[in-house]
Amino acid sequence: MFLPPPGPLRAYAVMSFFDSLARGVMLAGGVLYFTRVVGLGAVQVGVGLSVATLVGLSASLPTGVLGDRIGHRRLLVGLHAARAALLAAYLLVDSFPVFLLVVGLAGLAENAVEPVRQGCLGTLTTPGNRVETLAYNRVVHNVGISLGTPALGAALVAGTAFAFRLLITFGALGILIACAAAARLPDRRPEKSPGCSLMTVLRDRPYLGLALLNGLLSLHSELLEIAVPLWVAEYTGAPEWTAPLLLLVNVFLAIGFQMRAGRGVTEVGSAARAMRRAGLAVLGCALAFATTGSLPSPLAVAVLVVAVTLLTAAELFQSAGSWSLSYELAAPERLGEYQGAWNVGTQLGRAAGPFAITLALSGLGAAGWVVLGLTYAAAATLALPLARRAAATRPRAAAVQERAAEQLAGV
Repeated sequence: MFLPPPGPLRAYAVMSFFDSLARGVMLAGGVLYFTRVVGLGAVQVGVGLSVATLVGLSASLPTGVLGDRIGHRRLLVGLHAARAALLAAYLLVDSFPVFLLVVGLAGLAENAVEPVRQGCLGTLTTPGNRVETLAYNRVVHNVGISLGTPALGAALVAGTAFAFRLLITFGALGILIACAAAARLPDRRPEKSPGCSLMTVLRDRPYLGLALLNGLLSLHSELLEIAVPLWVAEYTGAPEWTAPLLLLVNVFLAIGFQMRAGRGVTEVGSAARAMRRAGLAVLGCALAFATTGSLPSPLAVAVLVVAVTLLTAAELFQSAGSWSLSYELAAPERLGEYQGAWNVGTQLGRAAGPFAITLALSGLGAAGWVVLGLTYAAAATLALPLARRAAATRPRAAAVQERAAEQLAGV
């Protein structure tokens, strides 16, 4: 994988890599540390992480607004430093109240960093190269996750408290390196001041509607993480190793084709088309999954691989469309604020996903896949009218509005 030329985008890629490396190291590692080393119960850990998620939802929008006003780079450096310190604070947890405090603050920092990171990248790119740059950094993210995960495996094999503490220390160091890379980014500000009005995005109903729709269309992640393992284990005759194999297929396809899927998605019209393609891909994936329950094992594995390939295609198309819409329809002087709202809308849109997926599959079996696929495809068709409405209400120059209208008219 090639590096961007020396400059801001290379520093951003380095930041993304070490941040995702730390995430890969801590993937499920934190949960196991608290249960195996600290001695907390699984229910206590689950409650704490749920509280952290709910608390974190409140951070995205305010920090996005703050980044627009004081500069995204400065705030990004501070948030990375706070994340590293809070991850290191895991080592100090010795009771449930302390656990709640630490993971609550960590949840705030984790949710706060995303809109600031996106706002920062928005100032480093142009509409012509933004989606390609985001796609490249998604590849970097996946590579970092895949390289960091073996460290968790090593800690599990060792099974000692020291190994888990070393894992946490390694994760905190990764975030500190990401912090150092963020400090090398230029501190670019919008040419136009965001002014004194707070939370302008909350009055932008078309944008918020698209953010919620994007949350629904982001459910491909829940399908991969929840539906696929559940279906393979409970409803097919495929071997036990099939589910991990399918996850690997997804990772390698995402790394190999993310940038290709993002090419050409540079404005509102192409983003709406990408969303629509994601809907068709999930429908095809769902129909393929629905057939595997009655197939013999070798054929079932082959069809499952095809289904996950289609699911990965949906992931790539949806992410490219989401990136383009979230930036193209945002007020240029309020990138952080709009990215924060997009993140909140996406998380709210995804909130019912796990329940709906498990209910559909456990209650309807193969028919549940058909229902999920048709629902997703129907939701994807709403991207075009919502994008058209949002483009028509942008407070931009007439020429820009006319260009967006022409793009959408040709979809």
